[in-house]
Amino acid sequence: MSTHLHRPATDDSPVSEADLVAYFAAGCKPPERWRVGAEFEKFALDRGTGLQLGFDDGIESRLCHLAERFDWEPHGEGGRVTTLTRGGSTISIEPGGQVELSTAPATDICELKAELDLHLAELRAVCDPAAVAWCAAGVTPFSRVEEIPLNPRPRHRLMAEYLPTRCEYGLHMMKATASTQVTFDYADEADAGRKFAVALCLSPVVNAAFANGPLHAGRATGLASFRGRVWQGMDPDRSGFLAELLAGDVTFDRWAGFVLDVPLLFTEIGGTFRPAPGITFREWMSRGLHGHYPTLHEWDVHISTVFTEARMKRFIEVRGADANPTPLALAVPAVWKGLLYDADALDAAVALAAEFPPAELRALSAAAARDGLRADHRGRPLADWCREVVAVADAGLRRGDRPYEAAFLDPLREVLATGRSPGDRWPVGGTVAAVLTACEYP
Repeated sequence: MSTHLHRPATDDSPVSEADLVAYFAAGCKPPERWRVGAEFEKFALDRGTGLQLGFDDGIESRLCHLAERFDWEPHGEGGRVTTLTRGGSTISIEPGGQVELSTAPATDICELKAELDLHLAELRAVCDPAAVAWCAAGVTPFSRVEEIPLNPRPRHRLMAEYLPTRCEYGLHMMKATASTQVTFDYADEADAGRKFAVALCLSPVVNAAFANGPLHAGRATGLASFRGRVWQGMDPDRSGFLAELLAGDVTFDRWAGFVLDVPLLFTEIGGTFRPAPGITFREWMSRGLHGHYPTLHEWDVHISTVFTEARMKRFIEVRGADANPTPLALAVPAVWKGLLYDADALDAAVALAAEFPPAELRALSAAAARDGLRADHRGRPLADWCREVVAVADAGLRRGDRPYEAAFLDPLREVLATGRSPGDRWPVGGTVAAVLTACEYP
């Protein structure tokens, strides 16, 4: 989930639709400037009970300790520390106290690994490892969503009021799930459209390989990924696979048109958050709100409230993989970099994506959440399809400037060799200690 730190607006001019399209065009970069970013979300779980630690259960104090000991700069809202920054990296707190590391943009997946390893070492240094386990899973395994306190960030408070009016699992998504998300650059509009379409069409296949949420509230869910089920039930105005967008060429203008017609989740005007006013961004541009017309900053905030499986800002975000511990976590940026950053691999990925028609993506995603790699598509298990995806990604990485990055796919190959998703191998029904062993960072 995106973190926005309030900064004084540099341009408070109302935006036009042309400005919104230009916003995406401003993200175009030549290949030598392409980078990869990642967001690694995780739970702090009590070793004795497996329950999730919330913001007031010690998460905020650990942020303060990180700032004191490791030169992170703290940022607060309402007198509470909710975010840390250092260089190009950010640590932020999700609504239920999940801790997210957003890495600095990197040229090399080895840089992402080094940053994640350092992050975990620093977290452990400000905790008692005998009491707290840092775990990566699609869904918190033992806490009920009603038991998880909501953090005090105004944005999250307003989301918690609005989303339950639109969907069954809004609070589950906010407070009880965790993911690994990755970001990629694009050269021009055509490149952005192809990458966006590939990310949407192949996400159910790739996500099946990372499905890692079979246990929630202490009970077996019967699913490889309960998080996948949660996202199936999210606010339909702002989530899903964008079948209509994929019906034609994906362009900046068509994507902007979709985002314009998404209802506002809240407004942030002059640093003040207000509840959803019941209008779309397009309507806000047309008639204003309390005499205020939206600026480019408010467009950027609004895009962050669109929760589709992939999302375009001034880069492409691929958002669907459940959180997994290392080393499997690093296979997420590896597989997508291999697919998207090599021209021949992208051509092959476009051809492979044609096997997954947009109209079938929602049902395929539901099957992947239920059965993981065992789910069927056109008479073949998703494990077979995912092996094809990984073969394309592997070739793309090996043709690049850093062929050694292909080694980051090895943990994913090990998963595929079993034909079973990570969530299929949990000791469901086992002890708290056994479950934590399945999802704790090594």
